[in-house]
Amino acid sequence: MRQELYFDISSEQSGGSLYRVKDDAGNFSFLYQHSIYDDDKDEIKVYETAYLSFAAFWQMLTKDAEWFYEHPLYVHPEQRDFIREQLKQVDWSVHSNKKWQESHQRQWKKVLTDSDDYYRSV
Repeated sequence: MRQELYFDISSEQSGGSLYRVKDDAGNFSFLYQHSIYDDDKDEIKVYETAYLSFAAFWQMLTKDAEWFYEHPLYVHPEQRDFIREQLKQVDWSVHSNKKWQESHQRQWKKVLTDSDDYYRSV
C-alpha cells in the first residue's frame, strides 16, 4: 500500500495527519493518525482512524465549530479550492482578538498556496 500525506492539522490539545492510502487494487481510502493531549492526566493518547473518503474525515473535523482556529500544516492540492470555499463561510469574529484572527488567516493562506510538492509521498 502506498500512503500520501493529504491533510495535516494541529492544535494545542490535538493534532494529526491524514494519509490517502492506495491499495494493491487501486482503491483509495484515508487513514488519520492523530493524538490528543489530556491536561488532567498529563498524557498523550495516539490513535489511527480509517475513513472511506475525505468527505467523511471533513465531517468529523468540522464537528468542532472552530476548526478554522486549528493550525494547518498541509492541505493536498486536490482539496485546496474546497478548503478556500469552506473558509469563506466561517465567522472569524468568534475570537475578538484581531491579531489572533489574522495570524490564523495567514497560516491558512500559506498552506493553501504552498508548492504542490511541499511534502513528498511517504
